[in-house]
Amino acid sequence: MFIRTLTLGLPRFCVPAALLLLFAGCAAEPYKPMAGNVTADGKPLEKGVITFYPIGSGTTVGGQIIEGKFSLSTENGATPGKYRVEIMAYRPSGKTEFDIDTQTQVDIEMQYLPPRYNVKSKLECDVMEKGPNAFDFNLDTK
Repeated sequence: MFIRTLTLGLPRFCVPAALLLLFAGCAAEPYKPMAGNVTADGKPLEKGVITFYPIGSGTTVGGQIIEGKFSLSTENGATPGKYRVEIMAYRPSGKTEFDIDTQTQVDIEMQYLPPRYNVKSKLECDVMEKGPNAFDFNLDTK
C-alpha cells in the first residue's frame, strides 16, 4: 500500500528512473579552479576585473585581479571548455565625488585598458578537465 501511494499509480520501473533524474539534477557541476597573472606593459596589473565568457555552452565567471593575480576556486571556477577573456583595469581619474555612505569625498576610478582587452577582446583560454588551469595574460597598452 505504501509503494502505491508513493508512486501515485506509476509502473514500478518509473520510480527508480524518476529518482535518478531527481538526484542527477542535484549533482554539482564540475567547476574547475583557475588562477593566473595579468601584467600590463611588463608590470603586474594593480587592480582590475577578469571575466571568462563561454564560447559555446557554459557559464560566465570572473573575479578580481589584485597586484597582478587572480584566482577562482572550485566554487566559482568554470566548467571545462573554451572561453573568451575580458580584462578591465581601474585607476584614479584625478576627480572626486561625494560618497553618501561614508560622507566623504572619494576618488572616481576609470577603466584604462584598450578595448582590445575587454569589449573587443580576442583573448581566449581553454579550461581543461585535468590540469592546473593557470593562465597568464601579458597586455601591451601602447
